[in-house]
Amino acid sequence: MTIARKFIIFFVSILVAVVILTGGTWLYLSSLLPDIDGTVVISRIKAETQIIRDKWGVPHIKAENANDAYFALGFTLAQDRLFQMELQRRVARGELAQILGPGLLNVDKMFRTLMLKHRAEDYLADEEKINPEALKFLDAFLDGLNYFINTGSLPVEYTLLGFEPRPFTRLDSLAMMGYVAYSFADGIKRDSLYTIFESFLTPADLKMVFPQYTLENRATIIEPAGDYKGDQAGVSPLIEVTGSIDKPFAGLNSSLLAVLNQATKIVPAFTGSNSWVMAPSRSKNGHALLANDPHIGIANPGVWYEAHIQYPGYENYGYHLPLMPFPMLGHNTFKAWAVTMFENDDLDLYAEIFHPDNASRVKFKGEWVKAKIIKETIKVKDASDESLTIRITPHGPVISDYIKGYEGKPVAVSWVYHKVDNPILDVVYGMGKASSMSEFREAVSKLAAPGLSISYIDNTGNIAWWGGGRIPIRPSHMSGKKIHDGSSGKDEFKGYLPFEKNPYLENPESGLIITSNNLPTHVPIDPIGVMTGYFRPSDRAARIYELLSQKEKWSLEELKAIQTDTRLNEGHKIAGRIISILESKKKSFSTSEAKALAQLKSWDGFMETSTIGGTIFEFTIYHIMKETLESHISPDHLKTYLNLVDYWSFLKHFLKNNTPPVIGKNPSTPSKDRDTIVLNGFKQAIEEMVSTLGTNEKEWQWGAVHTIEYVHAVGRKKPLNLLFNVGPFPCPAEFPSVNKLKSKMGDHEYKVSSLPSTRRLIECNNPEESWSIIPTGNSGNFMSPFYDDQARMFVQNQYRKMLFTDAQIKKERFHVLILSPESDRK
Repeated sequence: MTIARKFIIFFVSILVAVVILTGGTWLYLSSLLPDIDGTVVISRIKAETQIIRDKWGVPHIKAENANDAYFALGFTLAQDRLFQMELQRRVARGELAQILGPGLLNVDKMFRTLMLKHRAEDYLADEEKINPEALKFLDAFLDGLNYFINTGSLPVEYTLLGFEPRPFTRLDSLAMMGYVAYSFADGIKRDSLYTIFESFLTPADLKMVFPQYTLENRATIIEPAGDYKGDQAGVSPLIEVTGSIDKPFAGLNSSLLAVLNQATKIVPAFTGSNSWVMAPSRSKNGHALLANDPHIGIANPGVWYEAHIQYPGYENYGYHLPLMPFPMLGHNTFKAWAVTMFENDDLDLYAEIFHPDNASRVKFKGEWVKAKIIKETIKVKDASDESLTIRITPHGPVISDYIKGYEGKPVAVSWVYHKVDNPILDVVYGMGKASSMSEFREAVSKLAAPGLSISYIDNTGNIAWWGGGRIPIRPSHMSGKKIHDGSSGKDEFKGYLPFEKNPYLENPESGLIITSNNLPTHVPIDPIGVMTGYFRPSDRAARIYELLSQKEKWSLEELKAIQTDTRLNEGHKIAGRIISILESKKKSFSTSEAKALAQLKSWDGFMETSTIGGTIFEFTIYHIMKETLESHISPDHLKTYLNLVDYWSFLKHFLKNNTPPVIGKNPSTPSKDRDTIVLNGFKQAIEEMVSTLGTNEKEWQWGAVHTIEYVHAVGRKKPLNLLFNVGPFPCPAEFPSVNKLKSKMGDHEYKVSSLPSTRRLIECNNPEESWSIIPTGNSGNFMSPFYDDQARMFVQNQYRKMLFTDAQIKKERFHVLILSPESDRK
């Protein structure tokens, strides 16, 4: 036998072995997919229940009674999203290290310290305060979920990580809702940074770096045209020093953010949203319309699970957080509703003083009082158990105790979520069940945290918006946006606004309500004055209002272009100011700089994947901000600041008004004027672009740098990324366009970090004409055809019809699973 023939035989043998191995692996993975066709006999249900999956993998559940419907929903969600639910309950309960190892210990310590599990236990302990139907249906849902765990094939992630799931409980669902509330609470990320900046920046600097919201943001929910001229007496100060905080808080902000960033890679946080509702007078067909796109950190699978539930007396096509049986967003033939972030400030940080001889006593209102102590044990994969001691002051749990090396004053968190009753099951179940606007409003009124902006339409033509959540009443000197003195008693909540005083709109004369996480109103609210919070720049709201004002009547089809609009109106104005400064300097520009300036001048403000001027703009403003601040604060603090939204308002104000540059407290730091900062920032931007993208300006297109990849928790390790991750794809838009596919400015990578978690366009009177899209797919099983079937559609701004009527579902049904009671088998 020749050497060549031996080599061929060896090569073919290897190839055959690879094929057999690959085929065997493929068959094994395929065998783990759940059965979504056929009949399953289940003793726990009372009547035959259908689970019809349409062409997009959305289950349409038809049951004869509520218990069977929610059992089927739990069963179906377990089929499609079991491992995602595993991660959600573990992040909320502080149990990730048990399956993922010591690297997640600080995440567990953080969320145990935030008391999400304890708060859920307290809520569930008093069943008399919970709607009995809601609790009963939650139990049916969990029963269906656990039935699948006991009888179905577990997702491969469990095999890879080497553990099996325990049964899911009420506590898992309610603790996860606590995590949702946390993800809305920006104060835990923002307040400590301001206090740290006090060490480096002057009071005048701080007013520039954290500008008063209303200086550059005029469009509010109640005054969308931005033309409010009334008296703003009573407006709370943006920042007010309220006590002597004499020790540095070095390490606090960075440690908190490191943990929160770890957590949000596993279970993403809410980051903003758009929603608008239009009265019949503003629609072409004479019916109320709703548009909604909640913005959430990137997840794979996505945050929402779409499901259509029907049983006698109830029907909703809803978007579910996987551990919750009742939809957070939804619609039926009567009503539709949407949520965005209210952005009210419901969380404060307090610097505490503990007794030098007794670590269990803390000074509160000038007196030494006893702190509550809780001790917990955290199980860690492949390591010894870790103990955790949580100190709880009158303000709340001390969140700095677990941070190794932290030497500043202990910092406690005071959070509305901990302070007042929050019947979240009643709220979410009540919204879905409501059969009138007054019933819906009543459900919203019970919400304490998180703060939600809730939009509403119904088939009688009503449109409405309510700010839901309890708003703290603070002393007039206290802004709530820095670390406060916990010992004196001067900086304590004085109470909470009653829901009736929360801002709202019902059937306004304009026939239009727009919410984009912007300030609710310029009008002072007694007794708090103008609301303070972590409101997003009003650019998105103003742009939506501008577009909708172009004509009186709209169709759902026409609203697609608004929901996917990528123009940076204010960004285009900022670019104009940059250009005017650079024009006088262009004679000294290099060839690349001259080309870049020409591209910037030709930019129309739209952030499509083909734009070059938009890329130059984004790189330039990053370097302008860096040039402004880097000599005064550390690189880590600069990164943190630019990952907030305050920089955008600062940038607008700084360039528009030729505001004096940041001076800082270090007299040896040389000062720079505005024009020098802009010139240096532009030159540094082009130098970086040439270095990373090349000299050919055609390679500078936005889609070359702005990309999106949906990373699975297991797919963070190679080569598993090839199986579990979706993308990357070139991506349009950026913060703060309406279509907010946002990267983190401070990270300076231009990788999308948050996005519209769904886009919905709804009409109740003709629900079969409604539209939607989600970023990847409805299934969390990577072998499923419904895992990534919407991914390319999403980045291309496409939509799909939401199948609602029996005729639609019958035409597009791809899989039918029947759950049959044992009695049917006899």
